[in-house]
Amino acid sequence: MKKLICLLSILVFMLSLSISVFAGDVPESLLSEDGAKVFIGRVDNVKLKGNISFSSQAEIDTVDVIPTVKIKGEVEIGKKETYTRYDSVLMLEKGKEYLFGYIDENNFYAYEIKSRDEKSIKLVDSDKYDMTKRLEDYLNEGVFARAEQERSTIGNQISFAEFLYKKPSLSSSCVEKVSLRIQDNVCVIDKDKFFELAEDIMVTNVKNDILYETKQNPNSTDAYKTVLYIELLDASDQLVYYGAVSRFGEVDYNALFMSRLMAKDYEMKTEDLSKLYSLLPADVQKGIVAPESLPVSTETLPLELPAVPKKKYIGWVIGGVVVVFLIAFTIGIVIRKKKQR
Repeated sequence: MKKLICLLSILVFMLSLSISVFAGDVPESLLSEDGAKVFIGRVDNVKLKGNISFSSQAEIDTVDVIPTVKIKGEVEIGKKETYTRYDSVLMLEKGKEYLFGYIDENNFYAYEIKSRDEKSIKLVDSDKYDMTKRLEDYLNEGVFARAEQERSTIGNQISFAEFLYKKPSLSSSCVEKVSLRIQDNVCVIDKDKFFELAEDIMVTNVKNDILYETKQNPNSTDAYKTVLYIELLDASDQLVYYGAVSRFGEVDYNALFMSRLMAKDYEMKTEDLSKLYSLLPADVQKGIVAPESLPVSTETLPLELPAVPKKKYIGWVIGGVVVVFLIAFTIGIVIRKKKQR
């Protein structure tokens, strides 16, 4: 059943590649996109279009919003911002606060707030719509706060243990079993060896992106067949912590049960991924597709050879012309003298 759900999710993802954001994946896109903004803001002005929609609601052209609470992204409290391409059916009221989500110029969303305090928020209709409920849960469980922290520390390194479970409010004390899933194999491994290795392996926070292999073959699901899923379970076999690593070392907070597909959140070195593979039984290791390093981005390579300094280049040209002229002049004199003889 899990395989079927995973396959269906992958197919949905493939179909949505040509669309800026698939409607049901708005919460996940707000989480994964480093350029996304999530904030609570007060509507300062609403400009309507000149026509009326079939729902008898005036269509919104632009919205002026003053942010009051920053949750994620480049948001400046108190600074009025104007947004277009409003994609929610909710008719906004001037002076009222809403939860806003901005992904790009074509995807701007608003959600009505039922109640909120310093620790939690309740969105209208979260009991009716799964997407709204997921967004509400992400907010209340601190997932957006963690995404914002990661966004501001791109390039920093942390241990794989810290990535998975070693945080101020978390620990490995409740973990009784560690399971690794890869290529249809599920293996319970030595817990202590895994914890020791997770402390030594470092992962680097990178700009979020889709998996490299998916970029190369958008119509293929092969990228997900070789993903290593790490599952940390408690005494009752309930999943406590989890993560996933592609064979190119792309790391993400992802598990098989999640509706969101895996993306690149952190990067792990190939040799460290091989160390994780070494925890698997020998017969499983033999059938695993070998890990590969991500190709060096062409953006980091020089696009052309360094230019020769202009003055030196001109000097070489002039010098070459003079030398050729002198040789030709000398040959000409020699020929004339021979003719005179």
